[in-house]
Amino acid sequence: GEIENQNPMLGMLMEEEQVFRAKGEMEKKMSYPMFGIGLQYMLIGKNAATPMDQGMDNGMSGMDMVMPMISITLPIYRNKYKAQQRESRFMQQAAREKYRNTLNTLQSDLLRLKHQLDDAERKIALYRKQEQLALTAYQLVVQEFVSAKSDLTNVIQVQRQLLDYRLRQAEAIAEYNTKVASIRKLRSFQTSNN
Repeated sequence: GEIENQNPMLGMLMEEEQVFRAKGEMEKKMSYPMFGIGLQYMLIGKNAATPMDQGMDNGMSGMDMVMPMISITLPIYRNKYKAQQRESRFMQQAAREKYRNTLNTLQSDLLRLKHQLDDAERKIALYRKQEQLALTAYQLVVQEFVSAKSDLTNVIQVQRQLLDYRLRQAEAIAEYNTKVASIRKLRSFQTSNN
């Protein structure tokens, strides 16, 4: 639901399907006979006698002429219109299938990104705990070093481990933020909320 309403690609495909539906309706109507009703108005001047008017009675000279007109247009190439209608139906069906495929792809991408987001969240929590444990171990090793119970190598090793956990936590936070941005892009939100 959230992707269908927000993603511009799906909106475009939906509009494409409606275009082919309207085109099919237009082609169906083009295959029907067309009727026309109208009026034709002719100006006849008093002194303007054309060679065609020579044989006409001069009694009509100066009177304008109004003629009612009726026209009927019959479609001769019926198979052409039927083929166009079939083509429009196929194009409409193709647009509908493309919409479904795109929607399925977007939904699977969204699920994959949500799982990766959850994974990044778990990593952040894990590295925070490991950082706290390493910090406690570092403080103990420093106290042992001060009291000469441990050497400098142990202090450096624990400090390196602490920095490694902090780095991994920062990487997990960066990965989390990247996944959040990817989900927002997929949903095509204009706002900054999740």
